[in-house]
Amino acid sequence: MARCGSAYSCPACGAEVAERRLICACGADLGLLARLDAVADAWFNEALASLAAGAPGRALEWLSACCAARPADAAARRVQAKLWARFGHWREAHDSLDRAAAVDPDAADLQAIREAVNELERASSRAETSSRPEAAGCGGDRPPGGGRSRRARARKPRA
Repeated sequence: MARCGSAYSCPACGAEVAERRLICACGADLGLLARLDAVADAWFNEALASLAAGAPGRALEWLSACCAARPADAAARRVQAKLWARFGHWREAHDSLDRAAAVDPDAADLQAIREAVNELERASSRAETSSRPEAAGCGGDRPPGGGRSRRARARKPRA
């Protein structure tokens, strides 16, 4: 079921078969693989349409489906990385970029996307740090018991 460049690996015998062939030399029907590839293209296009419509969450869902159907789609992985970063999911963004780089390490925009994700992550970390009371010079020391009095923690039995 794997797609290798412009060929498929036959799920029955493992032989590489040219992309346009629908029948392997062993007789296996490869038509479903060709249709699965078309479905992944449709999902990628739905993701782009969702982005254009201002629905990045929906776009991420479509891209995730595309990447599940076609794990070696480097372009989909790069767009997926951008969206993960947009939502602040840094580990997922870096994972998508690593997967894209494994498939297409020479993609023209790969390094620029990686740098943008890294910068967004650094900016997010700085903003998070500066919004903490300790970082803003507001102390941050809490009284024993987490700042609540004993009375606030005590529970009366219900009758």
